[in-house]
Amino acid sequence: MNNKRILLVRLGGIGDVIHTLPLVKYLRKKYPVSSIEYLTSSSVAELLESYCPFINKVWRFNKKNKRQAGLDILKGENKIDYFFNLHSSLSFYFFNLFFVRARKFFQYKKDNRVHAVINFAKTYDPFVSAFELESKTLMDVEPDTILEKYNLHENKYICVVPGVGKVRMHRAWPFENWLSLTKKFLFVEKDFKVVFLGGEDERIFFDKSQDDNLMPGFKDRVVNLMGELSLTDTAKIISKSAKVISCDTGLLHLASALSKKVVGLYGSTLPKRTGPFTSDYQVLVAKDCKCIGGLWDLKKCKMTKLPKGFCMDSLTVDNVISNVIARSVSDEAIPSAFT
Repeated sequence: MNNKRILLVRLGGIGDVIHTLPLVKYLRKKYPVSSIEYLTSSSVAELLESYCPFINKVWRFNKKNKRQAGLDILKGENKIDYFFNLHSSLSFYFFNLFFVRARKFFQYKKDNRVHAVINFAKTYDPFVSAFELESKTLMDVEPDTILEKYNLHENKYICVVPGVGKVRMHRAWPFENWLSLTKKFLFVEKDFKVVFLGGEDERIFFDKSQDDNLMPGFKDRVVNLMGELSLTDTAKIISKSAKVISCDTGLLHLASALSKKVVGLYGSTLPKRTGPFTSDYQVLVAKDCKCIGGLWDLKKCKMTKLPKGFCMDSLTVDNVISNVIARSVSDEAIPSAFT
């Protein structure tokens, strides 16, 4: 029977949820008239509700009252047919057993040998290939008046995501490199602006009161929106940008799901596991990183034993900017004040 009620669950970060969306879209094609529902964190729920037309219903998970979450889901007329636990832990196995009681249960098993997108899709079909999965999983976003609010024009600005959150400092590229990259880009691409994006954790890097000191001469061409936007408004800004440059963060994967051009900077995490899942991307990998290739996402650098790794420093500003603009920009082409 094609008319089923399908429930998927994945909590956590933006990137983790976005990596599951090709599976959701794949299921929509398999079951075009079925109700596909998604249980997730409140922070991501609005994004799915707004920009994932192949999801019929988004449920917000309440960790303090799992029973109520289960009861809310069961208020529908039909029983859940398929339940997908997209966590490697068994916590939602018991959630299904005690509350949802779906007719068929699918358990995700983490496999670092394949890309996360394919790994999630194999929860349903162990023989699925990347060619069967679509990278564009968020529909085109109408920016409303947000571009006008910040004096931005479609495809005439790039987005820079300089932060990685407090617990992922080993993935970060030095902030002074982001500043140098921005200055060089603006010097060459005179018709463009640069928009800084990120959450509350990243706000500390770029204090608005210091904008003039950090970007002398470029004040009107740098838009600092770190810690200013909701996730849905961030999606609107990214959707109309020319390109996104980021380390391995949720916003990189958000851009990937919108099929934007992406330049990803990677160190300890594996691009083949969490690289951009899109047709138009470039990945730059730090040289000689001793932490890459492990089974687990390390929280500290093996070499320094500190949260911040040193391998990302091997990615030079010139190396990155040559992948951001149409032609390579060397230090000789840029005034010394910008290096």
